[in-house]
Amino acid sequence: MKFFQSILKQIPTDKVIEHCYPIHHKEMTLEERIGDGKCPECTKDEWILLPAESCAVREGGKDYIECIECGYHTHL
Repeated sequence: MKFFQSILKQIPTDKVIEHCYPIHHKEMTLEERIGDGKCPECTKDEWILLPAESCAVREGGKDYIECIECGYHTHL
């Protein structure tokens, strides 16, 4: 059995796309990806970038984000 600790580290808003898409970051903007950035479920605007090892990212093949307030998730 193994356990891993996740640590939240803030990424500057203007660096999120570059962080997730280092090769293609100049082809898109964060606003194109998530509009005003508000969660459609709870309207908060704080998100967790799910790690590459997460099930959603591995199965979906793209970066996913999760609302820090309600748990809603979507791809970035």
